[in-house]
Amino acid sequence: MTRLQSTEIKALRAAAPPLPLIPAPAVSSDEYKSPYNRTKSPAKRFDHHFSLESRNFTGSALKKGSSPSGPRKIISLGTGRPTANYYPWESISLNEASPKATSKAEAEANLDVLNGGEKGHSAHTITKHGLTYNLSIAMNYCLANGSAHLLRFITEHVELVHNPPYADWATFLSCGATAATEVALRIFCNRGDTILAEQYTYPGTLESAALNGVNVQGIQMDADGLRPDVLDEVLSSWDDAQSPRPRVLYTIPTGQNPTGVSQSLERRRAIYDIAEKHDLVIIEDDPYYSLRMGPYRDTHGINGAEANQSASDNEAAQIYHSESIPSYLTLDTSGRVVRLDSASKIIAPGLRAGWVTAPRQIIDKFTAYQELSTLAVSGPSQLMLWHLLDENWGHDGFTAWLVHLSREYRWRRDVLLDACNKYLPREAVQWNTPEFGMFLWVKVDWRQHPRLKSLSGLSLEKVGAQILGLEERIGAKALEKGVLVTKGSLFASNQERNGHLHFRMTFAAAEEGDLKEGVRLFAEVVREDFGL
Repeated sequence: MTRLQSTEIKALRAAAPPLPLIPAPAVSSDEYKSPYNRTKSPAKRFDHHFSLESRNFTGSALKKGSSPSGPRKIISLGTGRPTANYYPWESISLNEASPKATSKAEAEANLDVLNGGEKGHSAHTITKHGLTYNLSIAMNYCLANGSAHLLRFITEHVELVHNPPYADWATFLSCGATAATEVALRIFCNRGDTILAEQYTYPGTLESAALNGVNVQGIQMDADGLRPDVLDEVLSSWDDAQSPRPRVLYTIPTGQNPTGVSQSLERRRAIYDIAEKHDLVIIEDDPYYSLRMGPYRDTHGINGAEANQSASDNEAAQIYHSESIPSYLTLDTSGRVVRLDSASKIIAPGLRAGWVTAPRQIIDKFTAYQELSTLAVSGPSQLMLWHLLDENWGHDGFTAWLVHLSREYRWRRDVLLDACNKYLPREAVQWNTPEFGMFLWVKVDWRQHPRLKSLSGLSLEKVGAQILGLEERIGAKALEKGVLVTKGSLFASNQERNGHLHFRMTFAAAEEGDLKEGVRLFAEVVREDFGL
């Protein structure tokens, strides 16, 4: 199928009407999709999946009438948006990195160079009344969909990367994936319902589900992530008399948090087929999709700068593109996928910005809820993102940034894995090799512990407390020595004990030397407690 290319976007924009330069214009991602989209069939209707709460909820009546459009100037005496004359800022300056960002060492050497695009940086000033997206717009109220300027870029990005195979897909700007997940639960679930998820998953989702009165049924995982055979078995044998049949599957398919596992294309297709069979909505929470590291390469004895430099731009780009896996959104012929993306892991978490893509009827529900809660992504956050992604980088530059970011995470992961190979006792500890994301999942074999060996033949209920006690003790002793690791039990979807002991490590933030030292300290704790 012919699809949008980044080289076509400039011409398509030139032929389109100019973007509105007024506060809170009524906009839709439909306005920014390419002509290729018109040849596709529409999504299925999913009204029957809406919760009792969301079924007839359409959002704020006040906001729906606050941005009228027409052939003549509208004098607004009805909307409480303050004039920009009273904003205490006249301009904002942004010093932005090149999409082909410098290495850490080069960045530290060039902190004083922030003008004229020198040394990988560029400086720009945005005024209150500029001729494009400016402070007078960004500092005012914004409708829930998002600003026209940023929404256009994100819509183009979604089509370039994922190319949803049905016509009436839409996207809107969310206040991050956590907020979007909470809204999704309200849209699709009634209190007492059950959603399906990986047996280990993001604790924020577990806690949000609990607050909404929603149960979470964990589905067993293997080296390729969530197991489709178990998913099918759970749904096929579900007792509808005991509780309502699950209608939602929540999954983190790439660089899964906490396990670091990524579902293969074959696995995604199998899970999607089961979703079709059992009429599931798939919430695809995928913040790590763009952090593509590829296979592990032993860098023992190479420092961080050398490891980063050893991978050329061409090699890094090749790794980035070759390791791409089609998203559920790309596979979604029915319109049953609700994809959550986030700027947190690829730009900055403090922006509290992301985007949701789904059929128009579902996006309308997300927009309605945002109108009465967070209202919209912060105006300054939207302005900063638009200026960085659209004005400075462009779509190809954004890809170049993601290539750079993936290469940086690759050497960080390799440093952590080198330390694991060097320090962790193989007789008691195992770990995975993540090719996406920022997490390492460490399994500790409690059966090798001298005080727990005798428990291996007992029931999980009897050994559960002992395993949790060992987990708590190792975590506490590691913290005493100066390293924080996250207890695996925090991520368990099911309340019952599964007889496993895990810890999650991340290579996202610590310095190179600290990555190594942190693993060494954790290994020291394990060896001491296990008497190794």
